[in-house]
Amino acid sequence: MMGLALSAAGAQAQGTLDKIEGTATELKGAAKDAVGTATGDTKLEWSGKVDKVDGAAQNAVGDLMNTAGAVDAKAAGLFTRLGNYLAGCF
Repeated sequence: MMGLALSAAGAQAQGTLDKIEGTATELKGAAKDAVGTATGDTKLEWSGKVDKVDGAAQNAVGDLMNTAGAVDAKAAGLFTRLGNYLAGCF
């Protein structure tokens, strides 16, 4: 049970890190896109667009990991309660 709870916390922590990194990548991409558009540098502009998509994808992965971590934590809690109930019966 403890391993399941620890893996849930680890998944949520990794999901949060993915969301932070994804947001940073999106912001970097937005800046590159804006500068590229303003200066007429299409290579920089498209590089920014790619960074924005990469960042959004990383944010989505972070959301999924946070959701999976929450589900794992609830399952661990359920098994703990079930174990406590069965221990009380004997």
